[in-house]
Amino acid sequence: MALNKESDSDGGSTIDSNNDKGDCELTLAEEMTIYTISNLKQELSKNMDSYQTLALNLQNVEEIDSAGIQLLLALDKELSQKNKSLKLTSMSGAVNKLIESYGLSDRFPIGEAA
Repeated sequence: MALNKESDSDGGSTIDSNNDKGDCELTLAEEMTIYTISNLKQELSKNMDSYQTLALNLQNVEEIDSAGIQLLLALDKELSQKNKSLKLTSMSGAVNKLIESYGLSDRFPIGEAA
């Protein structure tokens, strides 16, 4: 599936969350293109209501197109309307390049670029 725990000793696919702070960090391990966005949106939506901050690690995303950017913008807007936040903790060079080319670097709290 698209969502993986960052470092899971048994290699399983789970969601890594920090309940004390109301944060949920998800690692996306597939492309963010028009072909995958619908399923990805559904998976992310399942986690939005349970946490105050949704943190996405995009360092393993090798391919992203405008649909991926639209998803990030829609998530940011939806979470903001619920007084919650979206944070990008890490991203691949491909994600970083597209975010910069769309002039969105200031829109998201961004961690490190891989």
